[in-house]
Amino acid sequence: MLKIRKFEEKVARLIKEGKIKTPCHLYIGQEAIAVGVCSALKKQDYVFSTHRGHGHYLAKGGDPKKLLDEILGKPTGCSGGRGGSMHITAPEVNFMGTSAIVGGSIPLAVGAGLAIKLRGEKERVSGAFFGDVATDEGIFWESINFASLMGLPVIFVCENNLYSVIYILRRGKQECLFIER
Repeated sequence: MLKIRKFEEKVARLIKEGKIKTPCHLYIGQEAIAVGVCSALKKQDYVFSTHRGHGHYLAKGGDPKKLLDEILGKPTGCSGGRGGSMHITAPEVNFMGTSAIVGGSIPLAVGAGLAIKLRGEKERVSGAFFGDVATDEGIFWESINFASLMGLPVIFVCENNLYSVIYILRRGKQECLFIER
């Protein structure tokens, strides 16, 4: 948890100094969730994440140097410097990627769960991290229903930070509202 917190604090400093240009969604305050879940997983288990994926990546065993290089847009980054903060991967530890689409990790984890079942890999699971607002998406309900009906080895991890964000258009101008859940 401390490694994740220190990493995120460093990223926040680099943002303030203007050294990071890509949008970043920090994982500060949720470190225990990623560490708790990933410590129960095995290396062969798959993890799919959200736009706040730094903590999941690090907890699953991703390389902090490669992650920072990715955020800085360097070719030595975990996604070759092309994904930035919200599109990170580490296939070598079965961290299959992050998605900037709300709920985007959920059907990917279910698809991996189906592949696991079809291949008969009884010692492997697939996990999806997602925020509480993803439960408002149809893909959430469709995915958990399909996973249940098919008996798929999928772990759904809802990280409820008690806030949702809604963008509205008012008088031709986009505004952001934070809604407490």
